[in-house]
Amino acid sequence: MPGFRVVTAAGEMRVGRIVGEQGGYYVVRRWLSRKRYPLPKRETIVDVERRRVLMRVPRSILFDAPEVGRNGELGSGTDLYYSDDR
Repeated sequence: MPGFRVVTAAGEMRVGRIVGEQGGYYVVRRWLSRKRYPLPKRETIVDVERRRVLMRVPRSILFDAPEVGRNGELGSGTDLYYSDDR
């Protein structure tokens, strides 16, 4: 999965690339930035033929999520951030 492009499901706007996986999340490196964000696998559609991942959450939700640390660890509030109760 690393190297796959991440695009929005609506409009197919570029978001970034998958740089890793951590439990139930893909780690997305944002275009033109070094920041990394967690994207829940349950909110994606993988298109293997085109080497891309369509995300079903708005970009603003992804970019407001707790950042993934340099060592690849998810932020402590990641699960709570993406829970249905927020």
